[in-house]
Amino acid sequence: FFMANMLPEEHGKLEPPWQNMNEPIDHHYIPVFYLSRWAGTDGRVCRFSRPYQQETIAKRLVPKGTAFEPGLYSAQDQPPQLAQTMEKHFMAPLDMQAAKALDFLESAPSEKDWTSGLRSSWSRFMLTQMLRAPEDIAQLKSATTQDWSSAIHELEAIYAAQRLEGDPETVQEYLSLQSPGEIDKLSFKIARTLMDHPAVGQTINNMHWIVLNVSKDELPLLTSDRPIWMTTTFFEEDAFISMPIGPRKLFLAAPQISTIQRIEMRSRRQLVKAVNKIVVQHSVKFVYGIDNRSLKFVQKHMATRRHASLLERLAVRRGHEIVADIDRVIIG
Repeated sequence: FFMANMLPEEHGKLEPPWQNMNEPIDHHYIPVFYLSRWAGTDGRVCRFSRPYQQETIAKRLVPKGTAFEPGLYSAQDQPPQLAQTMEKHFMAPLDMQAAKALDFLESAPSEKDWTSGLRSSWSRFMLTQMLRAPEDIAQLKSATTQDWSSAIHELEAIYAAQRLEGDPETVQEYLSLQSPGEIDKLSFKIARTLMDHPAVGQTINNMHWIVLNVSKDELPLLTSDRPIWMTTTFFEEDAFISMPIGPRKLFLAAPQISTIQRIEMRSRRQLVKAVNKIVVQHSVKFVYGIDNRSLKFVQKHMATRRHASLLERLAVRRGHEIVADIDRVIIG
């Protein structure tokens, strides 16, 4: 599998791919179209963060000015036109379609009003949000490297049988000649497969969907760099997915309509408080709101109970190391 995905490359030092001004520089893991739902009349959102570890700081920023990393989805040691494949040809089109789906979702459509394309775009976006944060990308690259290393022994016999005259003597020697960007390329290929997984996407498509409204008399919903909360699996009793899609709108999906009905019956005040607590506790670096009225709440709960992401849980199952601070991650 690994050998089949390795392509010959020109060797030599290349500039970081995001330094080419014709290529996208800032790769947003919380897309601007989503975060802009929390923008005020000044066009800015209130970002809560802890740049000094302890004190939570509230700062107003345009949605484009936060939740990004330069070159997050760039493959190192690749020409710019190849290094940006993940961002330009996968993430950007996916987000564009998801933006259309969110516009439609806000119009409170009935389930029969959805087209298969729009519904799949929203399912794909939610799945992507579980896999695209910087911690997820770092975990995926680490796991790919670990799998690569563990596969070398098994590949030796195959390599020896197919080795041509002039080729390196061993798989280890062959791999040592490859560009470091090969790990990135393979990692992003795996990421695209996971983010656009037909079976998982169809499972979400088949769920019941609803948008719950929050009145202006209640505190607004918050969001974060981990905006989605879901049960451990999609198949357990009362399984569901929740995601704030604005300060006054909460998206819910569940296999059983009775699960949504039970959630819908809760008082909006209790529901908003519960959702905000989960979103803030589950955050890593950033929490977002329409203003700073939740500063004390965020200070108390920010990043206090971050549950393992899908990729971190998968890494544990496969015996891989967790790259995040394990003491701050709840596995299970």
